[in-house]
Amino acid sequence: MKQFLFLLLLFVCSGQLRAQPKQEIRAVWLTTNHALDWPEKPVRNSSDVARQQEELCNILDAFKKANFNVVLLQTRIRGNVIYPSLIEPRSSFIWSNTLSGSNYDPLDFAIKACHERGLECHAWFVTYPLGQIKVNGKPNSSPTISKNNALVKKNQGELYLDPGDPRTSQYLLSLVKEIVSRYDIDGFHLDYIRYPDKTDVSFDQSTYRLYGRGENLGNWRRGNINRFVYAVYDSIKALKPWVQVSSSVIGMYEKISGNTQAHWTAYSSVYQDPADWLKKGKHDFIVPMMYYSDNLFFPFINNWMEYRNDRLIVPGIGLYRMDKKEGDWAPQTVLDQIKYSRENHTQGNAYYRARFLLENKKGILDEISARFYSTPALLPPLTWLDSIPPSVPFKPDAIEVDSALVLSWETHPEANKEVIYYNLYCSENFPVDTNDPNNLIATHIPGNQITLSINKQIVSGYYFLITASDRFHNESPASSTVYFCTGPFEK
Repeated sequence: MKQFLFLLLLFVCSGQLRAQPKQEIRAVWLTTNHALDWPEKPVRNSSDVARQQEELCNILDAFKKANFNVVLLQTRIRGNVIYPSLIEPRSSFIWSNTLSGSNYDPLDFAIKACHERGLECHAWFVTYPLGQIKVNGKPNSSPTISKNNALVKKNQGELYLDPGDPRTSQYLLSLVKEIVSRYDIDGFHLDYIRYPDKTDVSFDQSTYRLYGRGENLGNWRRGNINRFVYAVYDSIKALKPWVQVSSSVIGMYEKISGNTQAHWTAYSSVYQDPADWLKKGKHDFIVPMMYYSDNLFFPFINNWMEYRNDRLIVPGIGLYRMDKKEGDWAPQTVLDQIKYSRENHTQGNAYYRARFLLENKKGILDEISARFYSTPALLPPLTWLDSIPPSVPFKPDAIEVDSALVLSWETHPEANKEVIYYNLYCSENFPVDTNDPNNLIATHIPGNQITLSINKQIVSGYYFLITASDRFHNESPASSTVYFCTGPFEK
């Protein structure tokens, strides 16, 4: 397996940090639309490719340093994509129309760059919106719109694919299958998997007459979304069972008794029924967009957890609300929401958007890292898909090479047939407690070797062991223990 160099300070083994959850999703939305997060500029010539790649690597390095573990990369935007598709045009925010002949594939590069850093990469897929009716005062000339003109509907100055037309689902499924079959993604993340926020009465009247069959309009619309979700889930699992299916959904599923503030809900306002998807086992996790505060946040966390059905609930937190134009939230508002999510046993959090983390808006990245993400975290196991752990690593070894500690281990021959990642535990005490998150110092290592820097200021001995994880996040039992002393060197 490919060797991997990963620098860590050995003093993290000292156990001085407050314990964090051992398993938790720590996700961030990386927006490519309008270059909001990445890239700063589209590629216009071959030399721009290296610049765009370096920019992404710097972003991913920052996520890894802060102990995030999932990147939701916007892959389909508004009827265009960031990869060379046979179905839809490439986004002008990634590629200049003047560039041709290059074999650069931003999605393929991003996936590999994530995996090299022990990050999962999930393809974020904007489903029904196709953009504005007019762009710069002229009719939207997107090839996707002209090619699918019979499926396109207008609403409030925007264009959408019609969820009620069966041909829409067929078209979108072709894109889903293209992405999943061609790319080594870890997850597929649906967005705008709903009707428009304010749906005009005339939006889908003609489609309803054709396919409604007298059913209640609201139930018919929810049924259209549900059937598509089922088809997406089943088609992805048929191709690659380990690819996680998730959706970002409206933050309030339904109105809660006594809460008079909630006026915009997934179920009633946009005909989105995530509780149905969870109940029928057609999602692996749900990311409610909880971009509100106080009574519009806390009670709805508990409401979502009632519908969990042993799947994962990952509240999305609106970091953009710290912007003066968007609410001017204090950092404590965000920190209280993370704390409440964790105390109420959700399976992690997702953050919108990456730019607010990368710029450390109001010191928020520092606060999150110090208070909540001080140690790495494994991802929760997807036991409803597969619950069999991979083979145990064996023959761990530790040697000093050029004032660094090189840890290595071996894997059983059958393990080479699986895609396996490794996790490293470290403690001054024997035996090493793998249930203590403070002892987990590296996760998702994509090889059978890791290099740690040695802090000669600390003279102490450490015990190390390794576990393996598969793509369903099942963790193996621990390897045998290897001992290392920082000074003088002992083995």
